[in-house]
Amino acid sequence: MQKKTEEDNFRNSMDLKDENGNVWGAVFVSTSKEFGKRDIILMDERTGTHSARSITELINMLSKKNVSFTDKKRVLEFLAERLRILEQDTKLYNFNTPVTKKTSKKDKK
Repeated sequence: MQKKTEEDNFRNSMDLKDENGNVWGAVFVSTSKEFGKRDIILMDERTGTHSARSITELINMLSKKNVSFTDKKRVLEFLAERLRILEQDTKLYNFNTPVTKKTSKKDKK
């Protein structure tokens, strides 16, 4: 039986490799500070970190970096799976909280 590592438990990112198999970057997806939104981030060792506003924008970024069609497809499959899991987590934990109205000094009288 293979020993589980901490890395096996957290799969919010995937490595991007060049044609020689060297890792040059990663794609990361996580919940955003804004409820119901997601952050999609491309981390590139050479050019730094970039936030993608959409999956389409991320694919366009990867195209500019000459990422192969097969690798772009892998990224799409990864994102679809991660977004599905994040959506399930949101429903499971029911993060909806009641919104309270701010009271002003006038309302307290």
